[in-house]
Amino acid sequence: MTHPRMSIPGATYMVTRSTTMSLFLLVPGPVVNQALEYSLAWAAQGRGILLHAFSFESNHYHLVVTDLEGQLSEFMQEFNRCAARCLLEYYRHRFPNTRLDAVWSPGQSFSQQVLPGPAAMYDEIAYTLTNPVKDGLVRDYRRWPGLNCSPDDWRGRERTVKRPTFFFRNTPQELTYRVVPPVQLGDELEQVIAAAEHHIEEAQATAHQNLADEGRRFMSRTAIMAVDPFSSPDTPPPKGDINPVVAAGGDAQARAAALRAIKLFRATYREAWRLFRRGLYAIFPGGTLLLRKRFRVECTDLDVCWCQLAVP
Repeated sequence: MTHPRMSIPGATYMVTRSTTMSLFLLVPGPVVNQALEYSLAWAAQGRGILLHAFSFESNHYHLVVTDLEGQLSEFMQEFNRCAARCLLEYYRHRFPNTRLDAVWSPGQSFSQQVLPGPAAMYDEIAYTLTNPVKDGLVRDYRRWPGLNCSPDDWRGRERTVKRPTFFFRNTPQELTYRVVPPVQLGDELEQVIAAAEHHIEEAQATAHQNLADEGRRFMSRTAIMAVDPFSSPDTPPPKGDINPVVAAGGDAQARAAALRAIKLFRATYREAWRLFRRGLYAIFPGGTLLLRKRFRVECTDLDVCWCQLAVP
């Protein structure tokens, strides 16, 4: 059986999803950026989702979010659904003779990594925002023409996005939302922003050095935005464990504790599942998501190991 998703109200995650066949369907441009941003703001509303960082490259995206109410899956489902419907309608209008049946990779609906502490949060925020730099697209993440944000947004600025022409009909003409820092990083906002910017600068410096060692140059803005959305990278996808469930930012103790909790959750879930599928009485571990919602199975309280990962 595939590993079950866990719902941890108050936990912070980095979530990722790629396009079908790695096509450049998210290539930056006014329509695509607007479709993604409106879908993001729309999906986050009313679901207890705090947005901390996001960056959309041409064939995948990264988000760092806190799931206050245990609705991460619902948020991701709505975001991916709305973004896909909007982009499909746009591309069918723009390229009427080109067939496109899906936007997202059909494998896993999304990848999620729980971030068990401040070190992980700073690391994954920096990774998310500097991804276009690491990939040799722009020298500074703030020059990326796709949808992204920066720690400067944490100062309380409201972001506004107008409703796209495509797909959305009976939704507000305009949405406003905020990008905020994880509360686990502390109350001193300027110190938190400075620390995040320091991590970003280090990540960019490392990316610059790696690209220089490889003899690679950054692309121009014109070249980035001129990419054919129906093309894909020449390089093969990476091999190995590309779907980790924990990112600890070098904190070995936090990583070990989180992995132990995951192992315990999965073992308890498997035993309960064996009973449930035989029609016997079963109690599932706290954090069980799909079966609790679909079949209203009985669950224990959320394990204290997971509670320690949540917003205080």
